[in-house]
Amino acid sequence: MANGKKLLRLSGILIVLAGVLGFHMEALSMVGTPQENGNKRPDLIMIDTIAAQEKLELPAVVFLHDTHSKAVAEQGKDCTACHQKKDGAISYKFNRLENGTPEQLKEIYHNGCISCHAADAKAGKKTGPQVGECRSCHVADPELSADRAPASMENILHYRHWGSKLIAKDQGQDTNCGSCHHEYNKLSKKLEYVKGQEDNCSVCHTAKPEGDVKLTTSEAYHGQCVSCHLEMKAAKAEKTGPAECAGCHGQTQAAELKVDNAAVLKKLGGTLPRLPRKQPDAVLLTAPVQENAAVKATMASVAFNHKAHENYTDSCSSCHHETMNKACSSCHTVRGSKEGGFVTLEKAMHKVDSTKSCVGCHAVKQKDPKCAGCHELMPSNAVKSEETCAACHNGPASTSSEPVSMDASAKAAMASSLILERPSSPTLVAEKDIPEFVTINVLENEYKASKLPHRKIIMSLVEGMKNDQMANTFHNTPLTVCGSCHHNSPASATPPSCASCHGGQIQDGRPALKAAYHVQCMTCHDTMNLKKPASTDCTACHAKK
Repeated sequence: MANGKKLLRLSGILIVLAGVLGFHMEALSMVGTPQENGNKRPDLIMIDTIAAQEKLELPAVVFLHDTHSKAVAEQGKDCTACHQKKDGAISYKFNRLENGTPEQLKEIYHNGCISCHAADAKAGKKTGPQVGECRSCHVADPELSADRAPASMENILHYRHWGSKLIAKDQGQDTNCGSCHHEYNKLSKKLEYVKGQEDNCSVCHTAKPEGDVKLTTSEAYHGQCVSCHLEMKAAKAEKTGPAECAGCHGQTQAAELKVDNAAVLKKLGGTLPRLPRKQPDAVLLTAPVQENAAVKATMASVAFNHKAHENYTDSCSSCHHETMNKACSSCHTVRGSKEGGFVTLEKAMHKVDSTKSCVGCHAVKQKDPKCAGCHELMPSNAVKSEETCAACHNGPASTSSEPVSMDASAKAAMASSLILERPSSPTLVAEKDIPEFVTINVLENEYKASKLPHRKIIMSLVEGMKNDQMANTFHNTPLTVCGSCHHNSPASATPPSCASCHGGQIQDGRPALKAAYHVQCMTCHDTMNLKKPASTDCTACHAKK
């Protein structure tokens, strides 16, 4: 009898559990199953707001934003069904403008979500979990996962905003920058636009906002962007931006936007109009003077072509990664500071494995197939020659009197003059002095000698440098282009043969001669995407005997 009761009780538990699990699976099916949309979603939000204040009692809530937005729209409602508005902008927080205590947040979420679910259930609609069905929302190990394409305001997308005729101009101005950029005026306690002081949103809106700033970076971006897009949509604008998560963060949509942006750029002739921010054409970069330092910094100044780099980078933030209104040296000091993450000024400019530094950005450019053939095998951390350093550092040394003490206009004039002195085409020895063919026969055995079209290779490399200002600037000596193959030997128009360093076997870390030839040639063919001759086609270079 006791066993029978146990079985009945167990059966009851299993029935209840099956019902709960069944409802849980149904709830998940309504917000998009893995079979329907894939198990990776750009709109997946894990609601764990309370975790910032105390340890969670239950797992974070799995919430699919686009699915809920669609359901709300089908009922004739908009974002205000879940989000409040203030000063025309939608709050990114759910049913509130500011966070409250954990108890207040629980009440807001439970009342807001469950009341909506209950109303839909009463109307006979398929809906989400009801009171008591906690585990249908609080899922410890959800089958779904977030998969978002990074969203950023690249130059081309930025232009499509500031160049748009649909966005209202600022009062008394011919620009519309104030629609997005603003500062908080502590006296008037209002947001104001200050022309010429536009900056990255993340300067004020951080992951943990402080003081008068209430919104996180994510909240500021979403509140500003989505609100504007919805207003334009309501006004039946000809074209507007997305208001759903996938529109910006979906992998497919991101690829489509890239194609769309490329079409816009093509219509503009391949070059974007210049951002109307009164930024300088040229800047003279100098080392900051350290009055109390025993040893003064004596760096040769750098003439920086700001105007040209505006077209080379994806956005202003590529270089100005924190703020656009301070010099690099304000954070990255000669000795390093806490504000600059203890990254010294020298490292900030020269760190080869950072895309935020000058040298690191140049190293990315060297991955281009036109450049990679030579640069792929070059050691990235090798000590640079004086000629290489002078390609950028071609101005007078930074001292307390010259040119640090010059005013901004005089520095800009000096920088412009120095930029004009840089070569506009690669420097090369006379074409007639370049051997037309070089016969490689020192290893001739099973295969005939290889007849290398030496001059053709050199001239094709030079052709690839045309109209490339960076390549022209750094290939500034007649023998620079020779150094990629004829490496580790003094620059000369008649360099020593490969066999003078590479013997029949590995020595002191140098590959044997046969390996040296093949690694050098085949790496060049592969990285430059040369189809003919293929790097694996032996007889294309040396016929078999």
